[in-house]
Amino acid sequence: MKAVLLSASFGGGHRQAARALRQALEDAGGCDCVEADYLRFIPAWEREPVTLTYAFWLRYWPAAYRWFYHWSNRPSEPKLIAETFSKAGLAGVIRFLGRTRPDAVVASYATVAAVAHRARRTSGQAFLNTLVVTDFRAHRHWARPEADLIFAAFPETAEDLVRHGVDPERVRVTGIPILPAFAALPGRSALRERLGFDERPVVLLTSGGAGAYRSYERVLRTLLSLDLPMQLVTFNPHHNGTREEERGSMRWIRTGLRDDFPEWMGAADWVVGKAGGLTASEALALGVPMIVFDPIPGQEEGNAQFLEERGAAVWIRRGRELRSRLARLIPDEARRAEMAAAARALGRPDAARAIARTLLQAEER
Repeated sequence: MKAVLLSASFGGGHRQAARALRQALEDAGGCDCVEADYLRFIPAWEREPVTLTYAFWLRYWPAAYRWFYHWSNRPSEPKLIAETFSKAGLAGVIRFLGRTRPDAVVASYATVAAVAHRARRTSGQAFLNTLVVTDFRAHRHWARPEADLIFAAFPETAEDLVRHGVDPERVRVTGIPILPAFAALPGRSALRERLGFDERPVVLLTSGGAGAYRSYERVLRTLLSLDLPMQLVTFNPHHNGTREEERGSMRWIRTGLRDDFPEWMGAADWVVGKAGGLTASEALALGVPMIVFDPIPGQEEGNAQFLEERGAAVWIRRGRELRSRLARLIPDEARRAEMAAAARALGRPDAARAIARTLLQAEER
């Protein structure tokens, strides 16, 4: 099978999902995979106003993006949005698919499924058109009737899709694909020993796949101000090597982006940050509870609520409560163990392999 995996460089989650699927498909054998960023097929004059507006909203005016997210989550999609979904970058996608001649297109961004469908109708190419939902709750934009198969994170995600009009026969509940490395780690104690952690709680502060967490510095300052025995780990894409220092009863470890990130998360007691679908899925797979503050409006707020309702995360909604709630949660071993069990029950570490198997079987048929 030849598969084209199309993601979009809005944040890091869509690309991470495509990367995980590519590895799972190649590990399964018999698959030639090509990975690409869908946004590069859209002309700059059309692409940049959208990407810049999105970035501006998230950093400076999140309420505007929240309004747009809920306004567009309608049973009847506004015509302007529907037309954009099926035409943006169409000419470039047609040329790309004409060169690659795939048996399957696997999208990790909703727009791609609509554009790929129009491309195959226009060009006459025949391929399996599939979509991977990278959030825990499915916005109307994920409900693409053009997709032959849609892979959903949880039964609740599938219910959202069906409620938005997707044929339930086209939906598969698999989980969100994460790197296979997350399913092959040793136990937490072994990882802590390997990485040199002591008995103090290990807290990972994440910044999102593209380092776009707007409250990162605020949360970091708050964590550093706590007089707690803990080991704080921060990841900075601009940082080379690893440095650490003792600050009172706290040990602070600063490092860059790492290929062995799954090991660091597997050794953690808590993950603190926003609630991206990929980061949250990785934490669930390893049974690590999350403390969420200031998630991206709309999709990440849906993720945070989903996790909180099922006991796998705490969502701190008010800035004035950030310090006090972090101070209570981090040393609370009983609460951590209870939430870790809830997280592990939700985890789907084999999601990428499950999707790969389904794609290969569907292509054979």
